[in-house]
Amino acid sequence: MNARTLIGATVTALFMSTAAFAASTTPAQQCTALEKQFDQEIVKHGTAAKAAQAKTLRMDGGKACQAGKSDAGVKKLEQALKDIGVKPAS
Repeated sequence: MNARTLIGATVTALFMSTAAFAASTTPAQQCTALEKQFDQEIVKHGTAAKAAQAKTLRMDGGKACQAGKSDAGVKKLEQALKDIGVKPAS
């Protein structure tokens, strides 16, 4: 097997395993992961233009997640991260 084929197979396997992992994550787990990501990133990006708006979205998203509305919570948390210039992990 040549090196190019081996590299291509490895990259393909990595993308497939990442997609499979993301597909197996529940919305409640996404909520937790995004909340944690935001809480870590706001320290570095607290001076972003939309930081105040992002903090409000983070609180609203966390409340939605706790109320069992995980899909709505995930959307708000993802937007909060985008507002501070961070790509959501999920």
